[in-house]
Amino acid sequence: MPLRAVVFDYGKVLCRPQPPAVREAMVTRLGVSDEAFERAYAHLRHEYDRGTLDDVAYWQAVAQACGRTLGAETALWLADVDARGWSHPNLPIVNWAWQVRQAGFQTAILSNMQRSLRQRLAELCPWLPEVDAAVFSSDLGCVKPEPEIYRRVMELLAVEPGEALFIDDVEANVTAARQVGMSALCFTDVPALRRALTAFPELPPLP
Repeated sequence: MPLRAVVFDYGKVLCRPQPPAVREAMVTRLGVSDEAFERAYAHLRHEYDRGTLDDVAYWQAVAQACGRTLGAETALWLADVDARGWSHPNLPIVNWAWQVRQAGFQTAILSNMQRSLRQRLAELCPWLPEVDAAVFSSDLGCVKPEPEIYRRVMELLAVEPGEALFIDDVEANVTAARQVGMSALCFTDVPALRRALTAFPELPPLP
């Protein structure tokens, strides 16, 4: 099938990873080791992104996993710092997303994203490229790599899976996209993506 759409993950694709200073601020506020923080941060992240847990419940669970207790005020502070940390554009990919759409392809965002960042996205990320569809896990109640979330973005774009290319930084999410019939690439950095995109010569080149 001819390629008609490119679907972008948000975190670590359209936006850059959180700056080290942001992680350090959260670790310091919790008073835990880097290793304990990273384990706890990841442990319930899917439920946070799904919308099952709100900001206070998620951050209190993170603290509990680290052997700490946390009040609501501190939990909300951590949620704010965390959300702001995921708001820095990965400009080469953002600019290329604009070029892809200008070249006549549909574009979309497909992201696991907690509700508090989702609700502030326009405020924190005015740099986001215009897209034809956007699917966020906390709106839908399911997360990548669950197949329903991929099917939803295909429905919104009105394309067949074989007509779409998905770009994500998590290999499990890329594998799941392929299982529903999409083409998919795992993003590590811009030079590697540029090389991988030679398999799709119909797309504008990634500068």
